[in-house]
Amino acid sequence: MGTDGIEFVEFATTDPTALGQLLQAMGFRCTARHRSKQVLLYRQGDINFIVNAEPDSFAQHYAQQRGHSICAIALRVKDARAATLRARELGAWEVDMGTGVMELHIPAFQGVGGSLLYLVDRYGEHSIYDVDFLPLNADSQATDAGLSRISLLTQSVPLERIGDWQDFYQHLFGFEQTTAADTTDSRLLLSPCGKIQLRLQAAVLEHGISEGMTGVTLASHDMALTRQQLQQQGLGLSGPQQLVRHALEHAGLLQFAISKEQGN
Repeated sequence: MGTDGIEFVEFATTDPTALGQLLQAMGFRCTARHRSKQVLLYRQGDINFIVNAEPDSFAQHYAQQRGHSICAIALRVKDARAATLRARELGAWEVDMGTGVMELHIPAFQGVGGSLLYLVDRYGEHSIYDVDFLPLNADSQATDAGLSRISLLTQSVPLERIGDWQDFYQHLFGFEQTTAADTTDSRLLLSPCGKIQLRLQAAVLEHGISEGMTGVTLASHDMALTRQQLQQQGLGLSGPQQLVRHALEHAGLLQFAISKEQGN
């Protein structure tokens, strides 16, 4: 597939103001808005978060079922067309999301819990945001909190489904299981490019939801700075996984954690 990292994580929400305030408290800046939809782009370091509150959309229906939640992720690939053809050949379920005026067509496949998995080959200097989004003045917004990249995504599924999802990522994208922190109810997978870590964990979710993408771990190049900035915004870190304690924790399936950037 030629994976090359994570391009974005997309959040579904019925309250974009509250979620946006949380992201800004974590040092993210709202740098762009979609040309025609209620969709905003928040950035920090090499992290791109999309907040989707478009009425009567896939994301809106997702949020109504799950609260603040991850409804999509986008993987960077070297060639989206070739990767799409390969995914089809391997049996992935493609989803037609439609394309609006002045929008790029981004291939999408069915992911965990009805979420979407996009394949993107426009990133870096010439990105998808150049076409679909209009820039905003972010100079007066949040202070950078030292967060540099997405280091880990957490996917929660029933125990008996861990093997199925491990096969999915190995078969389609060439992920390999690592030995670090693996237990009977948790698997850690690494992409061939070495830039995407995925934890599959057994969990019982609320509100009749059986599975979903439930957590994002963000790497910090300066943990002291990150702690200081979060504390100044009324946010704290707790537990071995350094979870961010925030007001939206009980309003959906959304968990943030912070890890120290390797080499720092």
